[in-house]
Amino acid sequence: MKRKRFIFIRGRGIVAKIVASAFGIIFALLTVGGFLLVKYETTLLEMFKNEFQNKINHSIEVRKLDEEKNLHENVKSNAELLSGICGAYLSADEPDRLKKSLHPYMERRLEILAISILNEKKKPFAAIWRSPDVTHGDAFPDTFTLNDNLSVTVDAVYEKAVAGSITVFYTDSVLANKLWLLKGRSLMESERFYNMLHSRLNNALINSGVGVFIILIIQIISLVVLLRILILRPVNMVSDVTRRLADFDLTVTVETTRKDEIGKLFSAINKMASEFRKMVSDVKSGGKRLASASDQMTGNISAIALTAEEISVNVRSVSDTTEQMSQNNNSIASAVEEMSASINEVGKNARDGSRIAEDAVVTAGKAGDATASLGEAASRIGEVTEIIKKIADKAGLLALNAHIEAASAGDAGKGFAVVANEIKAFANQITRAADDIAGRISFMQEHTEQAVTGINEVSDIIHKANMSSEMISYALEEQMKAAEEIASNAGQANTRAGDIAVSMEELANGAMEMSMNVGMAAKGKQDEEEGDDADVRHIDASASEVARLARELLELVEKFKV
Repeated sequence: MKRKRFIFIRGRGIVAKIVASAFGIIFALLTVGGFLLVKYETTLLEMFKNEFQNKINHSIEVRKLDEEKNLHENVKSNAELLSGICGAYLSADEPDRLKKSLHPYMERRLEILAISILNEKKKPFAAIWRSPDVTHGDAFPDTFTLNDNLSVTVDAVYEKAVAGSITVFYTDSVLANKLWLLKGRSLMESERFYNMLHSRLNNALINSGVGVFIILIIQIISLVVLLRILILRPVNMVSDVTRRLADFDLTVTVETTRKDEIGKLFSAINKMASEFRKMVSDVKSGGKRLASASDQMTGNISAIALTAEEISVNVRSVSDTTEQMSQNNNSIASAVEEMSASINEVGKNARDGSRIAEDAVVTAGKAGDATASLGEAASRIGEVTEIIKKIADKAGLLALNAHIEAASAGDAGKGFAVVANEIKAFANQITRAADDIAGRISFMQEHTEQAVTGINEVSDIIHKANMSSEMISYALEEQMKAAEEIASNAGQANTRAGDIAVSMEELANGAMEMSMNVGMAAKGKQDEEEGDDADVRHIDASASEVARLARELLELVEKFKV
């Protein structure tokens, strides 16, 4: 039963709980106090009754002694009065007349049991007694017993001479009956007074209980009104605010001028909502910057792909030019053997070789510029990666601040603690993805630098080939004299042209492979490749992951109303 009562109270509002608890405590105190008061009243009345009865008994005892004394004095006075009458009859020796004269006296005085008259010789002269009627004779019968303690003896005097003695026996039964009746009336009066007092006290207790109950009802009503005004209304406001905060509405504010605990709570809620508004605004702006940076990174990857394709085209052009130069050198070698017949053709071929070499130098320069552009694009991607890392670090700090604010808010900030943990997890994932992208970009920059170095070497070789062609052109006048030297130089040029062709073929293959890898990164392909393909695909996957996290972060913070 007690458990059920607690469950009933637990399901009620705070005002009902406080009122029920206060009513229960006051009711228990009133019950205990009423029980103690009734017990004290009963004890007090019993004590008062006993004390009153003891006083009555003591008063009756005192009165009994006084009455006995008065009775004894009264009997003695009557005996002295009778002594003169009895003395006359003793002197006249008239016992019968004495008996007759005492008979009316005995009938009137009920407290007198017997009278014995002795003559001057102590002989019985006359006697009168009550048994139960008044009887007289010369002496008491032997069966008639009297109490000598309740008797008075005086001398019977006649003319100042003792004629005998008179003994009056009396009883205190009349006095005892009188005292018993008095005691009974006193006890009845005491009982009546006790009952009256008990009734009045009960009525007073009932009236007091009714008054206390009315006061209790008034206090409960006042308590309910005060609790509704001072506690329930602020609690409902707090509940409404926390419910709106739980619905991600951070625009809520509480206007209050209270300085008590409720006012401090409202101030704390306002501060928490303000901090959350600031935090969510920062996270939202950071998420937008992160999304923009992700888009920029994707665009840079596309630019890298285009640049790599251009490099591939230029390198192919250089390779074709080099192959053509090799063929021309072969022609020069053949022309050396027929120098006498085709010197003009040799000059023409030399000029063509010089022009082709110049074109190769220009093409190699373009390839170097394109490769440098690729390095600059990779540097820009690295800068974007640093921006992403800074944004992720700021998101982590914002998540830490959100977690601290949610912890200081207690139960009301539990929902924001979950959001803060999710933001922190997203920030950590963004940081890891940005670090991975930075590593892959660094690896690509190293390969790009190698490509630039190779292109510069090709340019040097082409420049040397151009110089060789010029030397051939200048030596045409002495061709006949230096045919052997020309043939040797043509062979060397042919060898160098072959080397250039091989190098340019390798460079073309590398540029084409880089173009394919960067193209797959820009288009998000998932084909399994080896070497640099896996690195570029990982860069693309990391960039896609960053973009996805940025979108999820924006979707998360868009739930908040700021």
